[in-house]
Amino acid sequence: NGDTWLFFPADSFQEALTQAPEKHWYLKRLKPPRLAPGAEGYFYNFANDVIADDPSYIMSKAHEQKALSILQKNIRGALTRKRIKKETEAVKIIQKNKVMWDVQKLNGRNGENKNLLKGWYLKFKAKVDKDRLERRIRRIHACWKGYVERCEFG
Repeated sequence: NGDTWLFFPADSFQEALTQAPEKHWYLKRLKPPRLAPGAEGYFYNFANDVIADDPSYIMSKAHEQKALSILQKNIRGALTRKRIKKETEAVKIIQKNKVMWDVQKLNGRNGENKNLLKGWYLKFKAKVDKDRLERRIRRIHACWKGYVERCEFG
């Protein structure tokens, strides 16, 4: 499961204290650092060089870590969504200006090209609409033909 906490017997406790920095000692008895009289051992985290003498500390740290990772994920998501929203707004402004520039370029400053382009576009759109309508009619005809055939054999 990727757990980096290991349990060690009490006789190696002094060596572990020399290995871990003092700010990473999570012990109930700190002055001087020692284990409880009846303690069989201690826990050592190799990932962070942390010493703990209480298993409840390990569980609370695991819960804290999980909560922190969820919080971090949500904050990252919010920041990313905010950045995407700003970028989208900027792109919309750029697109509006581009469309305006294209319209001025096509129509000319006083609209001299407008009628020529309008005539061409209407012919083009009529051709596209006719092709689309014929394709839809062919599909409906094929579906009806298939239905009739299935009814005859069914």
